[in-house]
Amino acid sequence: MTAVQDDFDYAPTAYRSNRKSPEFAEPSQQSTLFRKSWTMGPSLPKGKLSGVYPPNFLKTWGPQEVREDEENLGRFKTEAEAGGEPFNPVGWINGDSIRYATLPKVSWALLWMQHGGRILFTWLFPIFLLVIVFGWTQLPEYMNFQKYFWDGIFPFLAYFFLPMLLCWGIGRFLEKKYPKLVYQEPKGPLWELNRRTGMVTLFKNPEKKDQSGEIRGQAPFHEWDGYLLSLPDHQGNIWYRLVLVHKTQEWALPMNQLLAATTNREDVLAYWDLIRQYMDVTKSLPDIPLFEARRQLDLTTRAQDEKKGRDPLYWRTMNEEDYEAIKRENRTDLANHLWR
Repeated sequence: MTAVQDDFDYAPTAYRSNRKSPEFAEPSQQSTLFRKSWTMGPSLPKGKLSGVYPPNFLKTWGPQEVREDEENLGRFKTEAEAGGEPFNPVGWINGDSIRYATLPKVSWALLWMQHGGRILFTWLFPIFLLVIVFGWTQLPEYMNFQKYFWDGIFPFLAYFFLPMLLCWGIGRFLEKKYPKLVYQEPKGPLWELNRRTGMVTLFKNPEKKDQSGEIRGQAPFHEWDGYLLSLPDHQGNIWYRLVLVHKTQEWALPMNQLLAATTNREDVLAYWDLIRQYMDVTKSLPDIPLFEARRQLDLTTRAQDEKKGRDPLYWRTMNEEDYEAIKRENRTDLANHLWR
């Protein structure tokens, strides 16, 4: 199903929370295994919005970051128009849609190699030094340090810690000297939430040949339910994440790319409210720095902002001190809100 819209209006399929969703004529095609895998957590309501936002969104996309992103975007476009590398992004976040794309597998492998080696070395090597010191105090009198080093220390250094250092060093070298090798262009999008059309789209695996950009599944937002999935870790902590699941098809969209799994349940509930507000064309775009540059281009948002007399540069001209106060207030409201 593909929705069509003109340059200025929303498509007929755009999500409107004040419109009753049509009943499904087709029966569910979901297997028991699919339901147990993706809908075991509680389904999330589509009622009144909380008015609070996930703290991670405010932290990641503050006024300074938004200004820098706009400058970089303008520079990339200017360089492309001047004959430089073509500017053809396959993923973005703006007032029309959120289209997610990620780095190719080879890029992730190089990044994991570097940062995995760094994290393991910096965590484990200090512990290893303490073990060496303690082991030395427990040695029998007949064993000297030379034998202790070659028999007990050197094997760990050569076969355990040296590979970590090599992974860290080689990865860092490639990132600094050959960034285009590490940060390769994404091969295609993975999913999209489109505000103007109201469509949720799943794309085929872009890593597979000739599948980049091909649609795997697509349906209006009102045909999807939000679920709060939880999973305990080995320490007994409960981790929460948001998943969109189609009502009848075997389509599930984990939404942990923009908000990673977290032990704070309220963060995920606020994330669900943000997604609902973003997709609902009867409401303005979420009033956070991330969307400010596009507010005047969205019909509902522009009308509501003009009615309120909102400053179009409200976020972009805000100083860091005032923004920190707003983030603290949002965290307080998040904790105090009575979630359903």
